[in-house]
Amino acid sequence: MIIGKAQIKKGLRVYAIGDIHGCVNELRKMIANIDAEQERSASKYKIVFLGDYVDRGPANRDVIDYLIELKNSNRDTVFLRGNHDQKVLLFLKEPKRTGKDFLKWGGDATLHDYGIDVNDYDTLKDVAAAFAKKLPKAHKDFLKNLEYSFCVNDYFFCHAGVRPGIALKEQTKHDLCWIRADFLDHEEPFEKVIIHGHTIVDEPEVKSNRINVDTCCYGTGRLTAVVLEGNTHQFLQT
Repeated sequence: MIIGKAQIKKGLRVYAIGDIHGCVNELRKMIANIDAEQERSASKYKIVFLGDYVDRGPANRDVIDYLIELKNSNRDTVFLRGNHDQKVLLFLKEPKRTGKDFLKWGGDATLHDYGIDVNDYDTLKDVAAAFAKKLPKAHKDFLKNLEYSFCVNDYFFCHAGVRPGIALKEQTKHDLCWIRADFLDHEEPFEKVIIHGHTIVDEPEVKSNRINVDTCCYGTGRLTAVVLEGNTHQFLQT
């Protein structure tokens, strides 16, 4: 499937929001923009969050609180899993093996938002134990229950991308959260148009077979969503 031929069924509008990384103010602005747009529209709508809700940014705990609030609202929402969201769970489970990478990739910002200063502890195991006590059950359950992919009509949504040559229904969880070069360099059509984040771009990237909406919100202040309706796409940004 290629851009231009891909379709969303009549009467439905889909918003797919890129990597948030602790930027709660931008997230709130984006939802306000979507709400305002929907007040002027008779279309049903769905909001797909493409993952990476935590790490690096300034308000990681607040982001999870707000996403849970959205999940419990009357909005039609889908929450996908990013590699950073997965790293939180892996750190809690295997701190010795995963802790250095977790901290290097921005996990220290997440820990700080839950009241954890890494310097107060002797080992990564101690840090993870303290984090486990501070992390609300609702937040852990939210992270544990994130989906790896979502499909609607001619579009397939995931955090990182898909492996070429493998059917979409057979993609591995690891690739859906982590893949880069093999996916990004692939120029042939996939079964469906892939909507993803994970790899930072200056502006939303539109290829014949995919759309990337990770505009580095934690560094730029620009959170991006692609809006899919009929056979068209446009973008919303904070």
